[in-house]
Amino acid sequence: MDPICPSCGGPLRQIPEDQWPEGGPVPDGTEEMYLCDRSNHRIIVAVPEISG
Repeated sequence: MDPICPSCGGPLRQIPEDQWPEGGPVPDGTEEMYLCDRSNHRIIVAVPEISG
């Protein structure tokens, strides 16, 4: 199953890690990043930080 943008339903394509924006808003723990082909949304998949 192809990934779908949760904001607009457009198709997502995975961005290789070497193409992530340098110095940009990439939170610690980011594992994958996707770009929506329909409306240029950026989807970040990250492991949440747990503090306790």
